[in-house]
Amino acid sequence: MSASALSREDEVQSKIGKVRTFGRSARVVCAALYGFGLVGSVVMLLSVALGPKLTTPQLKVWAFLVTGVLSGVGLSAMYQLYRVFGNLAAGAIYTPENVRRLQRVGLLWLLWALLGVLIPVASTSLVALGFIDAWSPFESEPVLSQSLGSFAAAGLILLVSWIMDVGLYEKDHADALQRDADLVI
Repeated sequence: MSASALSREDEVQSKIGKVRTFGRSARVVCAALYGFGLVGSVVMLLSVALGPKLTTPQLKVWAFLVTGVLSGVGLSAMYQLYRVFGNLAAGAIYTPENVRRLQRVGLLWLLWALLGVLIPVASTSLVALGFIDAWSPFESEPVLSQSLGSFAAAGLILLVSWIMDVGLYEKDHADALQRDADLVI
């Protein structure tokens, strides 16, 4: 093996070590965020259900539903990221599981962006139809730049998962060619 090939192998191993270190740290952060998110979701759901601010049962049901859905989407995305970073910490980078998990994160982020548009529209419609009171934390119109940013982020995550999928295919194909070449020698 040539010196340049050996130094390239050392460089790759060094980068894998950095990915593993980052994965461990990011996994801890995701676990903490998931824990805080879970506790926060329970507190928010309890305050919606038992709090005095929401005066009608219809408004409480709507707020409870919206809070539950948004909490579920956010916690699901965080769990998927936790698992991706766990795989990276173990040195498993280009795996079908990571591709699937990143696709799920992208789809969940897309759902989050859609909810950011649909919830205010639905809230406004429910108020107009008289199903809920005029006061609602979900009435505000979506901020266009925020909605576009969420859709762009979802698109980028889905693009990364697609690139990883193509990279995984190419890696597997190269490994198969190498095995065939080794068999011929």
